[in-house]
Formats: sequence, structure tokens, C-alpha cells
Amino acid sequence: MSATWSSAVAKPQFGPWLIKQVESRQYEGLHMITCDTFRIPWKHNARRNLEDEDVKIFKEWAIVSGKIQVNPNNKAKWKTNFRCALEGQKMFQKIADNSKDQDDPHKVYCIIHPQGTQNAEPIQNDIFVPQIYADQVSQNMEQDLPNMLDTMDINQQHAEPQTWETLPSPQNGYFEPPVSGVQCLQNNRPPPVQPPYTTASQDSLPPVCTLEITINYRKTEVSKTVLNSQFVQFYYQCNPSEVRGHPIRFPSTENLIDHKQIDYTQRLLDSIQRGLQLEINQYGIYGFRQDMCNVFVCTSDPSEIQNPEPQKLRQNIREQLFSFEKYIRDLREFRENRRGSPDYTIYLCFGEKLPDGKPLQKKLIVVKVVPLICRELHARAQIEGASSLQNDNVSLQISHNSLYDLINSLGLPSMDI
Repeated sequence: MSATWSSAVAKPQFGPWLIKQVESRQYEGLHMITCDTFRIPWKHNARRNLEDEDVKIFKEWAIVSGKIQVNPNNKAKWKTNFRCALEGQKMFQKIADNSKDQDDPHKVYCIIHPQGTQNAEPIQNDIFVPQIYADQVSQNMEQDLPNMLDTMDINQQHAEPQTWETLPSPQNGYFEPPVSGVQCLQNNRPPPVQPPYTTASQDSLPPVCTLEITINYRKTEVSKTVLNSQFVQFYYQCNPSEVRGHPIRFPSTENLIDHKQIDYTQRLLDSIQRGLQLEINQYGIYGFRQDMCNVFVCTSDPSEIQNPEPQKLRQNIREQLFSFEKYIRDLREFRENRRGSPDYTIYLCFGEKLPDGKPLQKKLIVVKVVPLICRELHARAQIEGASSLQNDNVSLQISHNSLYDLINSLGLPSMDI
């Protein structure tokens, strides 16, 4: 790939050049996530474990741009020149900065396509929602999770991968995630709620990034939607340019009737600005808390946890909330009746500790996130005989005379039971 720079060779345009490098998959950590989003490895130059592979893409741009002659060994300068070229492009928009991740420092960018007609309004670079699952999803997404699922062998013989097409929305500059077939969201309207995937009549599994999201204010369900997006952001009040991912704004308290509940809930909402980002990939679901408002997470029914200990998400740190690999492993044991039913619902509690031994219904703001691929796989395991009911935890209490007593009460002829 690398070649000695020659003044006789024209300097390539950065945008098309970078896309070509991303698609080549010749750089470790540099690859497409979806058809319009990609990741770039971004390890800090001061890291002791910095290797040549970590700066390979930066060096490559220094070579083809001719800057390598000025800075033949300055890795920091290579990176600075690359960043300046990247940020100077109107065809790329940064949607996630994970450069401080200790294990996998990287940044995520989306590709902004020009509008197809002259009359279309220009894309607003400060507001962008990446679509997912076009024909060419990332190689990792295509291979890793299906490989795990193959070991399950749960009613997948007719399963076919789902593909999605991308349609621009010139009204607001969004590329939104379609819900089914070829659809595109517009004007910030949420996708319609789809029926749950619970029967074997579904020939194919839901996409990995399909989530059912429910928001409850104490016992009141105030929002429920099914969406298909790799990035989701829960927020209440912030500049639209700060929203990265499918936007979910917390509903107002106008439909609540308890005045104390309204007061306390509103206090919490006022402290939620950029809120919480979710990222979904083939490995799991990740959370990124951005405000002072504490967010607590639980992946089991809080009422069933013995000796509960609240789990608080740290601010400005990407943390894994749910592991697909662990779920598949637990589901396999569940199918073989070697363990109980694995949990797949994520409970996010804003502003109150969770779990803390108190009923979930008493919490002011709770978000429930269900990955529908897990719900479908769980249903298929049950269809094939898996059950959480074991002989040692079921004791049926049935009176032997109950049927006889019922017949007598109806005045029917008696009989020997």
C-alpha cells in the first residue's frame, strides 16, 4: 500500500482516498461498521504500547500527501495532519469519540452523501443520525454473532440475513434507520411499534440493533417504541447538534396527576441534558453517561436480586451493559436445561439507585431496553423444550376432591372420582 511520494504524482483528494483505505481492510482497527459509518483507531501517542500498526493510516496519508518528507519520523505530526484533513472534509461527521477507551481507543465517523437534486436542502452537518444494516454491513457484524448463533442450532435452517436500503431525508438532513423493507423516518417521528418476534413463523432473526425501548415514570408507561439503530441517545434538553444517534427525548410530565411525582420527576428531567448514549454492536450494548444525573443499570429483574448492590455508570466512560456472547452461552445452557432462563432486559434508572431492594414500579424514571434478537432466540429455545420450571421448585396444590365438589355444587349426578 505504501509508496514513496513523488512530486510528479498528483495528491489525492482526502475523502475518496480515506474511504478506499477503509474498504481495503488493510489497517488493523480501520473498517466499516455499517455501509455509511466507519471507525478509525485513535491511540494516544503517549501510550507505552503504541505500535507502528496504530499509526499506519496516519503515516500512509503523510506519504501520499507529500508531508512525509517534512516529518519523516514525527508520528504526532502525521496524526495532526490526518486529523486536520479529516475535520476539513464536509463528507465526514464524527458521531462517537472513544479515543480514551483503554482497551480499544477509536473514533466513529459517518459518511454524509450529497443530495440527489439541486432543489434539496443542504445536509445539516451538526445533526446526523447514522442508518444501519445496508447491503454491506461490517465484516465483524456479518460473521462474529452469526458464528455464535450457529452453535445454538435453534430453528435457523430457513433464516436469511435481512438487508436494508438507504434513503436520504432532504427535509431534515437525517439518514434514519428504516424499520422494515425500504422505509425512512422523517421529521423526527419515531418508528411504529412492530409486533414482538416471538414465534417460529419468523423465518429470519431481527437485526442485532433492533431494540424495544420503554420509558416508565413510576407505574405509568409514557413511551414505547421499536427502533433499528446502532446509536441511540436519551436526552431531555440539549442543543440538537449534541445528539448523536437515534434521538429519544424523555416525555414531559403533563400526563401525570400526582403533584409530588410531577415535582420530583421534573427535577430529574431538568438535570438530564445530553443524557445517555447507547451503542450496539456484535459484541453487546454499551452505555455512555454524559451528565451529572446519575444513571444506574441492572440486567436482572431487580425484585429477584438477593443482596442488591446499586450499579452506577461512570460519567464520560463507555461501559458494557449487555454481552451478546454471554447471553448466547447462557441460552445454550438454558436450552440444555442446565440453568434457568437468561436475562436479556436492561433496566436503566435515572437519578435513583438500582437495584436497592425497592420495587421497580416506585422509581421515578426507568428505561427498559430489550434487544429483540435475544427475545426471539429465547422463544425459539422454549419452543424446542427449554424451561425455567424444574421439578424441585414446583409444588402443585390441587385438592383431590375439587372436581367432585364442583360437580355437586352444580347439582349434577354424582360419580366416583
